[in-house]
Amino acid sequence: MCTLLTSVRGSPESFSSFSSLEKMMDSEPHSPSGIPGAVVLSAPSISILKQTANDVYLRLNSDASYTNQFIVVNHITQSLQALLSEEDNPIGRYTRLTLDKQHQQAVIPVIPSSDHGRVTERFLFCLGCKVMDMGVDRNLFYIEGQTRFPGGSCEKEPDQGFTPLASPCDLPEWPSLVVETGLSESEVQLRNDAHWWFSNSDDKVNMVLLIYIKRQPKPHVTWQLFHPKSANTRITRGLQAEVDRALSSDATPAQTASPSKLQPDLAAEMITVTATNVDNTPLILPFEEVMRRPPDPNTKEGDLIFTPEDFHYFCRSVFSA
Repeated sequence: MCTLLTSVRGSPESFSSFSSLEKMMDSEPHSPSGIPGAVVLSAPSISILKQTANDVYLRLNSDASYTNQFIVVNHITQSLQALLSEEDNPIGRYTRLTLDKQHQQAVIPVIPSSDHGRVTERFLFCLGCKVMDMGVDRNLFYIEGQTRFPGGSCEKEPDQGFTPLASPCDLPEWPSLVVETGLSESEVQLRNDAHWWFSNSDDKVNMVLLIYIKRQPKPHVTWQLFHPKSANTRITRGLQAEVDRALSSDATPAQTASPSKLQPDLAAEMITVTATNVDNTPLILPFEEVMRRPPDPNTKEGDLIFTPEDFHYFCRSVFSA
């Protein structure tokens, strides 16, 4: 099964009791490899799928100990596949959609709240501001959020992405930087998604930034930046071995790279943000990897540097929730 993630779409307009969710989890204890605890449905109607998404959302927001974000749908009917293939997500604006038409499967991450989405949105806003402060025209880049990208048997949307443009008339293509966000318990799933972007983008995705949000016992946010091995990297052998193990663990067969594909590795130390502290900053994004061209030596263009103050701004909604 190929795993995909899409952009945050807000909060549901109405919620129901999650008693039906508890009953369903009791009768569906199994889950696909790599998504432990996921709610599993088989050939549901769109109404059942929407109800389940509402129930998961409600439980995520009423019970901090509940950490499952995922609904897995098997044996998707032709009518449901047609609905899920539409440009607008029919399940709910608070969900993200994963669709594997070949295997008639879908993975639907449910976002706990808009506060989590704001972490990603603030990072991309700040990135855009830093690029424009260097003199880059705002028409020469695009912030992805709802664009679907084809890869093998799957279609995938990023949580957010940054795509540079050679000219204002160009249509957006694969992003140079992809950002994926989830609860810390979803780390394996997010690592699999990072691998998907590198394996399916024909070397167009240069970096994937993973953001893990931990809600208990004390909230904190962990940031990890990945890029292909072909990039210039400054990491130790021990850290490289750790990353190789992390990225290859718990992957389903469809997510395992072929021998000819480069495994990703960690391009920067892990950054941890708490309500009062930020460790291992600054985060530095090479200008050439972000914009797909060298910086102009006669301008202010250069590497993009994110400070502890930036990270406190990104994560403010997590600690004020």
